Amino acid sequence: MRALEDLTRTLDRLLGAGDLAGWAVGVADPDGASVRVGGARSPGGAPMTPDTQVALSSCTKPIGGVLALRMVELGALALDEPVAPWLPELAEPRVLVGPEADLTATVPAERPITLRHLLTMTPGFGWMIEPGPLADALAREQVAPGSFCPPMSPDDFMRRLGSLPLADQPGTVWRYHTSSDVLGVLLARATGTSVPELLTEHVLQPLGMTQTGYTATRLAPPLAPEEGGPAPVELPAGTFVAPPPFASLATGLVSTLPDQLAFLRSLVGGPAVLSPESLVALRTGTLTDEQRRTAAGFIEPGCDWALTVEVRPGGQVGWAGGLGTIGYADPATGRAAFLATAVTVDSPATITAFDGFWGLFN
Repeated sequence: MRALEDLTRTLDRLLGAGDLAGWAVGVADPDGASVRVGGARSPGGAPMTPDTQVALSSCTKPIGGVLALRMVELGALALDEPVAPWLPELAEPRVLVGPEADLTATVPAERPITLRHLLTMTPGFGWMIEPGPLADALAREQVAPGSFCPPMSPDDFMRRLGSLPLADQPGTVWRYHTSSDVLGVLLARATGTSVPELLTEHVLQPLGMTQTGYTATRLAPPLAPEEGGPAPVELPAGTFVAPPPFASLATGLVSTLPDQLAFLRSLVGGPAVLSPESLVALRTGTLTDEQRRTAAGFIEPGCDWALTVEVRPGGQVGWAGGLGTIGYADPATGRAAFLATAVTVDSPATITAFDGFWGLFN
């Protein structure tokens, strides 16, 4: 496949320039898969291999979306029913009169928060692009979006988040990330089962994703660009070594190239855990013009957001992670592709690699 070889050459060039320590990329079609790896897990470390684990960061989110829709299929939840029975912290939210308003300047929520709001990232909370008291309070309470699982229990997280007003009326404005944190709490409470157990039973085991989870034994540790070359990102204590106190569905999973190709193929015609009807729902865009405004900077022009996945102009669905991962799949062809640079997305090398990634769908 010429596009894969072109991308491999680009990755090797970045590796030779010292901008990457290692990389992994693969393409899976209905008739088979091709994978390539290069470099080392870390500067001077063990060689990168197909079974090297990488930090998915926000590529965790689509996996959480599939798990949620599976719970809907099994009758544990409904897309358009209020989440308040399981998340009483969100039962009677107050909403700021404007996202930069004082925390006391609120009105009642006009509608209850639903599972659909969480999957479309429109519950009224999430990444704040506006400065102000709410943005400050979210950071102070440690419930603002981050690259790793929240450093507290799910109950403590919900208590802190629920003590603050919403930025927007539910269903009106797109705000990134925190919905998927809350999604994990909802699924665990609604089923009485932990998120890791739910993932294993309903997604990972059925798809043969045996190397995906919250801990790693063969990790390519996340790196960040520095003058002398990529350097390790400082990880919170215990990250990827011990199970986190809060197993988030926004970030936190590690996985391998084959596991990610299996997951992505499951969205577009490969062996799947969801029904065809649920897969169509997962892949169908939802954004209004107002939601595109707050999604700018996350979702590129011409793209849409469905149920925890981005929809590209060509119909491909998937997402990228801030620690250097990207995975998409094409319903029209059944092709899936995944790339890991293990260097954060603010790195020029990762930006170059991600630009080359799209050639895999041409």
